[in-house]
Amino acid sequence: MTLTSIQKGNPQHPPLVFMHYLGGSVYTWLPVMEALSQHFYCISLDMPGFGDSAQCSPASISVQAEAVRKTLNELGVSQPWLVGHSMTGKLVAVMALQTPKEVAGIILTAPSPLCPQPMTDQQFAMQYEWQATREHASKFVAGSHQKTLTDDALKRTIDDVLRANPAAFPYWAKTASQEDFTHRYDDVTLPALLLLGEEDDNVPRLEQQLSSTLHQFLPHEYQILEGCGHLLPLEATEKLATIIGEFIKKYS
Repeated sequence: MTLTSIQKGNPQHPPLVFMHYLGGSVYTWLPVMEALSQHFYCISLDMPGFGDSAQCSPASISVQAEAVRKTLNELGVSQPWLVGHSMTGKLVAVMALQTPKEVAGIILTAPSPLCPQPMTDQQFAMQYEWQATREHASKFVAGSHQKTLTDDALKRTIDDVLRANPAAFPYWAKTASQEDFTHRYDDVTLPALLLLGEEDDNVPRLEQQLSSTLHQFLPHEYQILEGCGHLLPLEATEKLATIIGEFIKKYS
């Protein structure tokens, strides 16, 4: 499986590979990519079931990892920094632990953890009983951010949710989010940055992120973004780009 992608920047620069949250697309990370593309080669991927890859069936973490590696190989990208958001945070962490020599480092943005992701009954029902309507999509997006999005960003985000494969939401809730990768792999020497929104209730808070995931990577750092919810790439675009750029510079 080859995934749809967009690229920004000079292919001779260090590669950053961006992967989106549940309901997102290549466009979720586009504002951050544009801010970083002067110094990095930025690639954004449509994950199976989403964006222009919506025709693909939703896939397990292992199948997604194979698809990402195949796509990057076809693009001629090696030793990238992997940037995962929410559902793809789990994916990025697994890929880095599986093949740490193939990765420069990782950025975990409001990530699903390596352990089964805890959800409230309301969060589970929203995804498992998915309704592909604008009302349902708008409610899903509204529960994902605290800071106000621009009108264009809000429309794009809702449209992305609506064009996703409807089967992807219950599959994530019931299956992929519950995959357990704790204690499967040895700790690795690989720089990892964890970014969390202060007001984000969609993924575990700092203590559980540290104990389930971040402790397996050294060196590691974390930052909490004040007043933000789950959609960090859209709620704190400039701040996120600055933090990512400085972290990579520090460990390159």
